[in-house]
Parts: sequence; C-alpha cells; structure tokens
Amino acid sequence: MPPYGSLSFLLLFPICRHFDLVEPGRLLIPLILCMLAAYAAAYGEHRQRISQNPMVDRVEAWCAGKPKGVAPGTALLLSSLYRGLWQIVLYCLCFILIFSLVDTLHNRQALPALRAVTWSALYVAALMGAVLSLRTRQAYAVLTGSLGVLAMLLWIDS
Repeated sequence: MPPYGSLSFLLLFPICRHFDLVEPGRLLIPLILCMLAAYAAAYGEHRQRISQNPMVDRVEAWCAGKPKGVAPGTALLLSSLYRGLWQIVLYCLCFILIFSLVDTLHNRQALPALRAVTWSALYVAALMGAVLSLRTRQAYAVLTGSLGVLAMLLWIDS
C-alpha cells in the first residue's frame, strides 16, 4: 500500500505555517517525520483491512439468508465509521507528536538549518521517491541511471 500522501501534507502544512519554516534545510526534519507518519498510516490501513476481512463472510452469510449475517449497507457503514475514526485519531496523534517535537526543537533553537539542502535537492529526492513508488524494474533502472548521470555531473563539476 502506498503511504498516505495527503496525511503527510495535512501534517506538514500547518506545522510549517505555525513555525514559519520556509527554508528547505529547516523543513527537512518535519518533512521526514511526516513521511514516517504516512508510512505508519499505510501500515495501519493494511492491518485494518485484515481485521475487517471477516466482515465479508458475514455479508455472504446475510446473502445466503443465515441468521448471523450482516447486510451490505450495515457492513459498509460500520467499516466507514471505523476507518474515519481511525484516521482522525491517527492524524491527531501524529500531529501532537510531530508538533511537540518541532516546538521543542524550535524553542531551544535546535532545529538545524542545514544550509546545504536546497529546494532543488528536495525536488530531486521527491522525484526519486515517485519513481521508486512505481515498483517496477524499469523504474529502478531509471533511478539507477539518473543517479549515475548525477554522480558524473557532480564529478565533472568538481
């Protein structure tokens, strides 16, 4: 399952606005934390789907006219409510944890500036992540080739 891209955006955007994080180097730590939250959400959704698999059997039992079955509408409502509640709790928990950590670092002036990190570098890293998310051999070949060309350009430039 791909990570929740919208979760990481919804976590990162208000944190960046609150702490006025506009430099790419200062944004890196909150960005990584929000990406980890997105991966945790993907893992949680996978576990949630596994836990709701027995609901399919109950819907099939309802279709067969058995007494312990659940109507499809009821099953859909229950799973939607469960998923909605789970996502709200996850967002609140992740936001509180990330906000608290960034707040602590910000108050102690311990949030590293990392001046070497540029917007271009973050963009290239995001493109690499997009290519890797395809999970095909061709995508890995493109990534390897791109890294090779980038290494050659850096080597020639120095």
